[in-house]
Amino acid sequence: MMKTNARDPIRPILVRRIDFSPYLFILPFVIFCLVLLLYPVVYSLALSFRQATVETFVSGEMPFNGLTQYQAALSDPIFWRALVNTILFAFFSILFQFSIGFLLALLFQSDFPLKNFCLALLLIPWVSPVLTASNIFKGLFNEAGPINRLCQLFGLGPLPWLADPSYAFPATIVANIWIGFPFNFILLYAGMRSIPADIYEAAKIDGATFWQRVGYITLPVLRPVSVAVLMLGTIYTVKVFDLVWIMTRGGPANGTHLLSTYAYQVGFSVLNFGEAASIATLMVLLVLLLNLLQLLLQRQ
Repeated sequence: MMKTNARDPIRPILVRRIDFSPYLFILPFVIFCLVLLLYPVVYSLALSFRQATVETFVSGEMPFNGLTQYQAALSDPIFWRALVNTILFAFFSILFQFSIGFLLALLFQSDFPLKNFCLALLLIPWVSPVLTASNIFKGLFNEAGPINRLCQLFGLGPLPWLADPSYAFPATIVANIWIGFPFNFILLYAGMRSIPADIYEAAKIDGATFWQRVGYITLPVLRPVSVAVLMLGTIYTVKVFDLVWIMTRGGPANGTHLLSTYAYQVGFSVLNFGEAASIATLMVLLVLLLNLLQLLLQRQ
């Protein structure tokens, strides 16, 4: 039998034990991700390839039907209207949320009286529950609400804000802009605060105007922060559900349906869980496509 030399460098490697204690600290997080994040996604994806209705769901026999649910969703005109609404909803919401947040972040770079008090006021839409904000805007856009009263003062008459799709859809976008712009503002404000003031002073001495300093210093330095804000804003906006559902429930005449509200209606009103899962899967693909498009535009 071959003996191992005491000075053999292989022996310490063979007898060394692996310390698993560091992995135990991340074990709860791994379990959380697997159970509450990964499993629902995988189950929803599997459900989209099955004939999942109330009868088959209760019996537990959900036959595999391939791409039938996706074909049913893509052949539905309401789905395409919800898709267009989702893209327009995300585009205009992110455009104004980012623009308002950026301009406010520029404004708050200078000191003025009651600055901290105004900062606290700007965070109210962000920290307010969506249920509360949705009901507030539902009341504002009501037929006898304050917005219609202002319209009457300017001779426009009462407008059917929540009874006409051409008015109801912009109303939901306005409500979502109000809810989301503080998130953009706080991240952009923090990014601007991290820029050294010496750079601005040097540019000011060289004769650069305010907007030249913004264009040649602020925007390039904030590029990583801006990309993160836009990507997070896209994810949040595409999955908006409660705001639109409380204000309009996808109506009138399906005019304000987003993919999220339409998937909910198909799943819990029509009770076709398989088709609802396929719409949810297509919504995830839309989020990935929009974020990929943003990354490609940022690199150019």
